[in-house]
Amino acid sequence: MTATDPADLTAWLTDPTYRAHGGESLTDLLARTHTWLTTLENRGDPIIAITHPAVARAAILTTLDAPAKSFWRIDIPPLTTITLHHRPPAWTLRTTPHPVIRRPCSTAPDAGG
Repeated sequence: MTATDPADLTAWLTDPTYRAHGGESLTDLLARTHTWLTTLENRGDPIIAITHPAVARAAILTTLDAPAKSFWRIDIPPLTTITLHHRPPAWTLRTTPHPVIRRPCSTAPDAGG
């Protein structure tokens, strides 16, 4: 990252149409993901897609019809499961429940001193 021009980095993180080094912009990725989801709408069979966080974010934004500027506000940790269902006329996002891991927390200091 030290070799990255700060202006380029800022543009990449704030301008969804910015294409760093001739690559794909976020709006390009969103359009490509939207096209892919459209091809899946009437298949009827479950599909599993194993992909990287950028495509997962794009699928979520497409499903929610959210603006491209929201891309960086979605955190996708490793091994995340995202479930999308197509119910005409739109896609629906379903969260996947996972058990809460309980960890002991430290005791807060006594307010009375």
